[in-house]
Amino acid sequence: MNRKSRGKDFEGIVRLAFEKVPDTAVYRLHDDMSGFKGVKNPCDFFIYHKPILYAIECKATNKPSLPFSNITEYQWTELLRMSKISGVVAGIMCWFVNEDATLFIPIQILEMLKQNGAKSIRYDADDFAIIQIPGVKKRVFWTYDMSVLFQSIPM
Repeated sequence: MNRKSRGKDFEGIVRLAFEKVPDTAVYRLHDDMSGFKGVKNPCDFFIYHKPILYAIECKATNKPSLPFSNITEYQWTELLRMSKISGVVAGIMCWFVNEDATLFIPIQILEMLKQNGAKSIRYDADDFAIIQIPGVKKRVFWTYDMSVLFQSIPM
């Protein structure tokens, strides 16, 4: 399985996991993979769980770190802009494939690291705002308990 399809599969798994959480609305933004010029999305999902709107971009990497270059400049800028709106949490849901770890990383943490000269974030980064998403591993993929994300974000 190539990296591209593994990432797409991860997005589907994330969607299903969020849809299992009661009182949660999940909206998947259309991802035009055909390369039409001008088609851009700030993230993969908008998820509403009262009282917060989550803007989430999914990434999968086989490395122990997520290079910031894997996030488009448009996504970075828009997630950062949205994160400054009251009631919005924006960030990256990253599956570190070989490390068996899935994290939600707020875009503000990534921005702080970038401002300090970092080019990537490791799966074992130590920051209270990074949320480890618990799951049960099947053969390759996981089933996740996304309610942990909602419980971990202060209202």
